[in-house]
Amino acid sequence: MKSKFKLKIPAIFFSALFTLVLIDSVIKGDSSGLLIPKVEAKVNASMKSLPDFSKIVDVREKKEAFFVTLYPIIQAENNHVLQLRKLINMLRSIPIAKLSAKQQAWLLNISKNYKLANEYIDNDTFDELLKRVDYVPPSLALTQAAIESGWGTSRFAKQGNNLFGQWCFSEGCGMVPSSRESGKGHEVAKFDSINMSVRSYILNLNTHDSYTELRENRALLRQQEASFTGVTLAKALTEYSEEGKHYVAKVTEFINQNKLQRFTTEFESSIEIITD
Repeated sequence: MKSKFKLKIPAIFFSALFTLVLIDSVIKGDSSGLLIPKVEAKVNASMKSLPDFSKIVDVREKKEAFFVTLYPIIQAENNHVLQLRKLINMLRSIPIAKLSAKQQAWLLNISKNYKLANEYIDNDTFDELLKRVDYVPPSLALTQAAIESGWGTSRFAKQGNNLFGQWCFSEGCGMVPSSRESGKGHEVAKFDSINMSVRSYILNLNTHDSYTELRENRALLRQQEASFTGVTLAKALTEYSEEGKHYVAKVTEFINQNKLQRFTTEFESSIEIITD
């Protein structure tokens, strides 16, 4: 992959595991009167590694355990992205000339995090940011996690919490793949937790040039007030894997066979605002 990036667990575990915290009044005294909260994705208990799904004999039960374990993490990380999006939209409602220096600095910092090389804020900044700062359908995330990690059994998943086959490019940043060609310098990234693996994956799809089409398609769906189905967005993943179009077909078939749109539907019903 190119990084161009039933288990009987009590329900209360999932409800308490993740919280999104808005720390209000970090930036005060703006001329617009708008306070910009500091948005942080806080995890009360990071998942340091996946459970050993090999202990579950029934295949259907094992699959469902994988999905149910990962979904709350995907939900939490997507919610964090949507909190950022909400703040960007709030600032967009203010005439650019009336944005304070602190508000502009906040926007430029978010732009930098989302791999935009802005030196100042204009309407194009908001347009491009809003294409990038948006959620990834859980159906797609669950599918790619299962495929890329071999249902959590790959060496990279077990030793590095890497569920999505993401690469890194500095020596010692991860694990050297045994199949790496001579002269290549990439490694497979390591993450401290499953949470960070999911966060990196979402940021990867939201920023890398290889997934510009995916973001354009998602923006069009949002404009049409339509659901972000994994099947629809998967069409733009030909560069995620060396398998190209075959990979897209594999992802599409996986989503349909496992009826994973149900997780995207559940997520969309849990958020207050789907459209701008």
